[in-house]
Amino acid sequence: MRGIWRRRIGTLRWCRRGTQFDEEPGMFIERLLSQTNAPVLEQVVRFTAERHRLIAENIANIDTPGYRQKDLSVSAFQRMLGERIDERRQRGMGGIGRIDLDVLDRRDNILFHDGGNRSMEQLATEQAKNALMHNVAIEFLRRQYQAMENALKERIS
Repeated sequence: MRGIWRRRIGTLRWCRRGTQFDEEPGMFIERLLSQTNAPVLEQVVRFTAERHRLIAENIANIDTPGYRQKDLSVSAFQRMLGERIDERRQRGMGGIGRIDLDVLDRRDNILFHDGGNRSMEQLATEQAKNALMHNVAIEFLRRQYQAMENALKERIS
């Protein structure tokens, strides 16, 4: 089999005659991963990481007079994620894009005399639920990448 050398992005690559190099080196893997649940799981991980940051900020400022707790709406995220998944299903596989949510002031708590709304128990519960959702998404993502690695290495798990 005869091949030709082509220079692409500063590297030499060997290919059969007529092969086009229309993708960057990482594009094949990115396209392959976008056909799985990885884009959805990545959005869940991003959401839970940002929500964890806000909950940690709320805990750090629990004794700050006048501080209002902030949060991201889990139901709004789930609704938007569901819409993106439906769109993805209709057009075929691919990425789902980035989901941006507004940070909300939590108004469901009783205001204390200093104008703050805080409950350490509620924050600890929300942090635990958020951590569980984050860990589940990470585990599913890890298993997906492991299955992809096994397929690329032609191993049976």
